[in-house]
Order: sequence, then C-alpha cells, then structure tokens
Amino acid sequence: MLLSSLECCVEEARFLNPISLKVLRRLVLNSGRSSKSRIWKKVEINGIEIAYKEAGSGGDIIMIHGIFASKEIMNPLFDYYKNDYHVISYDLRRYGESGKTENFTIEDHAHDLKAIIDHFELKRPVVIGLSMGSFVTLRTAELYPDLLSKIVLIGVKGRGSISMMQETIDRNGGKVEFDLKDVGRAIFSKVYPPNTTPEMIEKYYKGNRGRHQLTADERKNIYLSLSHYDMMDDIGLVKIPALLLVGEFDGLNPPSESKKVFNGLKDAQMEIISGAGHIIFFEKREEVIGLIDSFLNQSV
Repeated sequence: MLLSSLECCVEEARFLNPISLKVLRRLVLNSGRSSKSRIWKKVEINGIEIAYKEAGSGGDIIMIHGIFASKEIMNPLFDYYKNDYHVISYDLRRYGESGKTENFTIEDHAHDLKAIIDHFELKRPVVIGLSMGSFVTLRTAELYPDLLSKIVLIGVKGRGSISMMQETIDRNGGKVEFDLKDVGRAIFSKVYPPNTTPEMIEKYYKGNRGRHQLTADERKNIYLSLSHYDMMDDIGLVKIPALLLVGEFDGLNPPSESKKVFNGLKDAQMEIISGAGHIIFFEKREEVIGLIDSFLNQSV
C-alpha cells in the first residue's frame, strides 16, 4: 500500500525539476527494502578491525557517521546512493562493531580513512561526513589534499576547545564525577528541531541504529577525543570542492560554525536546511539528497 501511494506521488510529480523527480523515484524504489538485509564485514586497518558495509557499483562514495552513532545512521543516504554508486559506510574506531582503542584523535580517524581508501584501491572518492564524521572528512582533506575528489560536510565545526563533558564538569562546579546521562541529555536537546516528538524520533531511528551500546568508559574516551581539535589552521590546504549542509535548528554545530568553515575554504557551497536539526536527512531527506545530487553532478 505504501509503495503504491508513493508511485502515485511520482506520477503526480511531473512538474518537479529533474533532480527532485529523480530523488522521489529513488525513494520509491528503496521504500520496500528492509534495512535488515544489509550485511557488514570487517577489515584490519592500522592494526584495528574496522566494520564496514558496501553496496552498488560506479563512482566511489564513503560515508562517515557522527558521535555516539554508527554506520547505520547513514542508511537514509546509503540506501539511496547505492543505486548509482559504489558506497562504503563504516564504523570509526571505538564505535559500533569496530575495534576498541583507549585513546584516539581526529587525526587517527583521518589516517584510518586514508588506509581504507588504499585498501579498497579507490580512486579519489567522494566522502560524506555527518557531524564528527565531517570533522574527520575535513581533516583528511587537509592531511591528504589529493586523496579525495569532493567532500560533503554535514553539521561541521572547524574548531573545538571544549567538549560537552568539560561543559558538564564546569556546570558541576569543577567536579569530575557526574552522571554521563546529563551530558547525553544536553546533547539530545540540541539535536532535533522544536516540537519533535518521541514518536518522530523513534521513526527516524527505525533501521538506522546499530546494535552496540557504548559503555560509560567508551563515552568518556570519545568526549576526550573531541575536547581539543582544530582544522581551521590548515583549512587553506583543502583544494577540492566542498558542500556544507547544516540544519536551521542544529544546536550542536549551528549554522554559524559551518559559515566559519565555508569562509576558510577555497571552493565551497553552503546551504542551511530550513526546519531541520542536526541530522538533517532525518527531517529533510529529499531536499538533502537533491542538494548532494546537484553537487555530485557538477564538473570539477
């Protein structure tokens, strides 16, 4: 019934521009496919087992998730782009089904991405990064200027001098002992647009959530890894096209942060997605895909 209804929508959408019509058709094709059919594998990268999944054929796209998430959160984009591209989505070290390390930095993640590209013998792939994944993407483009062809930065922030955990410590009068759930609640309140209901959130994450639940120690290590990072000093090294997308109601990395990165890049486009929060393809999937499609189709 759902598929038939969507097909009718496509038939009635002839007035849309070609990109919007293409997006809608792809969403129809994917609507009946179960996320449970996605199979993940592991490969050893820089001494760590990295869990990944891949699908499709054509030009190469790599997708990188954000903090406290896993490769599954990228499913709304993965399921669309696997129809026309060879797509890889993976769990960063310490996340999801990938191997665990006590200490790591954004640079470690960037070196892992380089090693993944080398392992699969990819030729200048496009990388799409969400939140922390966009930090990794940007840092990789700085450290390896000729490695990638284009980058899509969703909810990016170029510099961070304090982590959410440190903010909580400061609010707690300098006491290090506190309930990590307080940090989680602080983040949660900044992720979604106003008037988002629990039912909406449950729908967003259906089929887009990994199995592994982070422990308290894992969360602490992740917070610490993001306590001090800075990509702005080297941003002039990025010489490939970049598309920056950010939600109007992103309270974690607001549009002003994307604007700073945009101003530092040589070849960049930026769009603020009206009505969206931090994970923009949850609320505005068709619009986000349309913008990415247009960017990918532009000649370099």
